[in-house]
Amino acid sequence: MTGALKWASRPLKFAKLLPATIGVIPAWLERSKRGEAMSAPFSAPRTSFNSTITSRRNVGYAQLDLEDVRAVKNHFGVKVNDVVMAICAGALRKYLDDRGELPDNSLVAMVPVSVHEKSDRPGRNQVSGMFSRLETNVDDPVERLNAIAAANNIAKDHTAVLGATLLQDWSQFAAPAVFGTAMRVYSRIRLADRHPVIHNLVVSNVPGPQVPLYFLGAQVIGMYPLGPIFHGAALTVTVMSLDGKLNVGLISCPDLMPDLGTLTDDFGVALEELKARI
Repeated sequence: MTGALKWASRPLKFAKLLPATIGVIPAWLERSKRGEAMSAPFSAPRTSFNSTITSRRNVGYAQLDLEDVRAVKNHFGVKVNDVVMAICAGALRKYLDDRGELPDNSLVAMVPVSVHEKSDRPGRNQVSGMFSRLETNVDDPVERLNAIAAANNIAKDHTAVLGATLLQDWSQFAAPAVFGTAMRVYSRIRLADRHPVIHNLVVSNVPGPQVPLYFLGAQVIGMYPLGPIFHGAALTVTVMSLDGKLNVGLISCPDLMPDLGTLTDDFGVALEELKARI
């Protein structure tokens, strides 16, 4: 009975959700005119890892000193997350430039945002997302950091205006069976290769415990989180801090990024570039 009621209520939910979603478009355009809009979906430049993925995966790990990250943060008056994004941007810029495929326009990262405290919807996994420019078209690392900090502030303000539950409401509206079928068709016809790129990658920064952790008496020296990848966005960078270290986990598809280890090494290079300017 519960399932039948949920199914019967879908048209009503759709009728309420559609006007709210349509209303986002003119408001987004108006904010864009004022320079107060985050990057729009489907506006990201295409790179070699923005294509249809296969079932294969490769992973990479990097560990950075959290004190170095904080030193950069304090010197330039930005947030830790801004520095993390700037490190990602610096690594990606070097990786793409070395391969002769650095786009003229900035890469766009989808950044998950917890809305648990702002949402009145049921469920524990209450997550929205914002589209943030990585400013990979900016050559100078300090200028890039400052531009990223400004872009992040705009994206946060814009996301707050959009509302905490819009993305969550759409995800709950879609029937799992229908969504699964749609994704299989999407993959089979390689639609991600045909439409504009929604976003280039996912970047997630999760604060972790700043005390030593132990497992069966052995100290845990690193925790490297890994997230999902998607058709059209075959790279996810997840960062978690632990006891003075910043642990970076990268996951991709080896058919699109066979040399993920090179990008992983570039994270340390990107941090050193910022430290050198302190």
